[in-house]
Amino acid sequence: KNGEILDKFETFVNPGKPIPQKIVELTGITDDMVADAPSPRDAVLSFMEFCGDRPLIAHNADFDYRMLRQEFARLGYIFERNTICTVKESQRLIPGLESYSLGKLCRSLGIPLASRHRAFGDAEATLLLLQVLLEKDTSKKIIKIAKAPVHRLSRQEMKFRLILDTLPTFSGVFQVLDSENRIVYIGFSNNIYKEMNHLLSLDNDFGHILQESVNSVTWEETGSEVITYLKYINQVKTNTPPLNSRVRTRRMTPSLRAFFPADKTMLITDKGRKVSEKAVILVEGGQLKGYAYCDLNHQTDRPEVLRTRLTPLENTPDNLYAIRSYIKKNPAVKVEYLP
Repeated sequence: KNGEILDKFETFVNPGKPIPQKIVELTGITDDMVADAPSPRDAVLSFMEFCGDRPLIAHNADFDYRMLRQEFARLGYIFERNTICTVKESQRLIPGLESYSLGKLCRSLGIPLASRHRAFGDAEATLLLLQVLLEKDTSKKIIKIAKAPVHRLSRQEMKFRLILDTLPTFSGVFQVLDSENRIVYIGFSNNIYKEMNHLLSLDNDFGHILQESVNSVTWEETGSEVITYLKYINQVKTNTPPLNSRVRTRRMTPSLRAFFPADKTMLITDKGRKVSEKAVILVEGGQLKGYAYCDLNHQTDRPEVLRTRLTPLENTPDNLYAIRSYIKKNPAVKVEYLP
């Protein structure tokens, strides 16, 4: 209040399972440190009592707000707050910086930052950053956000919010299911969350039908754009969802056949689902065999080894046409020809 800290809330949470080693290395938090900590449900109840209806202030608030909503929903609670993002407000009030990460902002503004990657240290630094931003905010936009009434979601908005909060932001294929777990639509995108958010915002006949039908969304991560599309067209053909248009059927043409030599083995290498991985498509003797994900250091120039890891793909003109189109549009894609 008036720049003074009136109360603080900090707690470990006992997840009920071992903490992954990578998290231990990043945060320094061990299983012994959380052994006597409250359960997620007890921690959530204590946090709700502490914060009341006050706005959520965080650095990259969209991410934190989404994670909190998802965890609250998992435990059977609704978490709705106005949010103030110190990343967005820093970009508005301190334009032109090379980076708006919390660490670099604090260094450039002379804000002390202790216990990085521990919640309370980051929270204290964010508070000090907020105080700097409040001084700079002559329009009082931050105060207006904080004092605005909290938007209460309708039943449909809440349903959409809970669905979106489960979705990833990476590339892949997704399936929209109705209340009887029937697939009503299949889509693909390099950002599943963003694409589904767009579909749930459409104001046309297709959008209204999809929004009325959706009950849950499942998804598969793919990484490679061409594998994404291959999975998409094959799933649409197999499932024939009512909201999907029919996939155009291609014919085998002399030019398409010539693109995949009958006397050679083709290896098409694309990015994988993570930085340390690559995707490889195998075409032997002009016949599409399938694809595999391999470690970047794994040798993939031996088809006999690659075959053991393949996920089969149908050797159809549709699939071959999609691969040829992707190679032509993306010169950087690595294509190898083996005898």
